[in-house]
Amino acid sequence: MIGKLVKLAIFLLIANALYRVAPAWVHYYEFRDSVKELALFSREKTDGAVVDHVMALAEENHVPLGRDNVQVSRSNEPGGQRLAIVAAYAEMLNVVPGYTYRWDVTVDVSAVRINPPTATGR
Repeated sequence: MIGKLVKLAIFLLIANALYRVAPAWVHYYEFRDSVKELALFSREKTDGAVVDHVMALAEENHVPLGRDNVQVSRSNEPGGQRLAIVAAYAEMLNVVPGYTYRWDVTVDVSAVRINPPTATGR
């Protein structure tokens, strides 16, 4: 009988942890995918406009992101131009009653626009 109660208590602790942690994971993956899409289709936007859009995506996905924690960079590489977006935040997860885990998250995405080949006159 006591063994069954212990197993039930362990099961309930695990179920509670999943219930509390799963939404943070879902929000993270949705936010990361949205930022990837933004990087792919925001080459013509200014850096400020990209940061504004990242902040809107963070709010939409319930991500506790500060504007200071978003960095946008551009670089020219052989064959194309790279747009990189880095966003970092920390989320406090109540895993089990009485224990809070600090989850440090960094979303680091980049996209490269390939320059079209130039005509060689042939």
